[in-house]
Amino acid sequence: MPVPSTKDEIARVTKQLVITMPFKAITVTTIMAATHMRRQTFYDHFRDKYEVLGYIYRTEIDARVWYCGDYRRWPDTLHRMVQYFTANRLFYQKALAIDDQNAPSDYIQHHLHDMIDHILRDLATHEKIVMTPSYQGFVTQMLVANAFTTIQLLLADSRSDASTVEENLRVFVSDALTGLLDRYRVTDNQAEVSG
Repeated sequence: MPVPSTKDEIARVTKQLVITMPFKAITVTTIMAATHMRRQTFYDHFRDKYEVLGYIYRTEIDARVWYCGDYRRWPDTLHRMVQYFTANRLFYQKALAIDDQNAPSDYIQHHLHDMIDHILRDLATHEKIVMTPSYQGFVTQMLVANAFTTIQLLLADSRSDASTVEENLRVFVSDALTGLLDRYRVTDNQAEVSG
């Protein structure tokens, strides 16, 4: 088993601390004492404790949820995301309660935006959908808001059934994409559909 990098070790310890103590009580000194490393080492890798939370999300989500370069694979991506947030429920319950500048919710929403925008662009290319850029931006924002709210609902109640949440979100997104296909797909008989 490979030895984790210093950066990964700082992230691992920070994640454990977030689970076990209030975030406001966590300092760089607290983190580095738990890693048994010098305090300055932290600043070789991160600006602040918020950046560590962003790093945790980015590295873990990238390892488990690959960007679906093919829009047809979005159900698998959705499944992996629900699994990830369910497995890390306690951490994200605490992390998403942080309401400060650079809060983890910002990282998650930005990631969702990039992913959903990519899916919609791929869908438009392969299915010959023509939407105005402003409408595509609107659809992206609506799907991001829905996905993020669904994540919050999943995390809020440890008794919530992840498979039911996943199925409900899958149906919602599928219906939205089907609606886009029905309304905006360019056929051989029409040049363009405005939106």
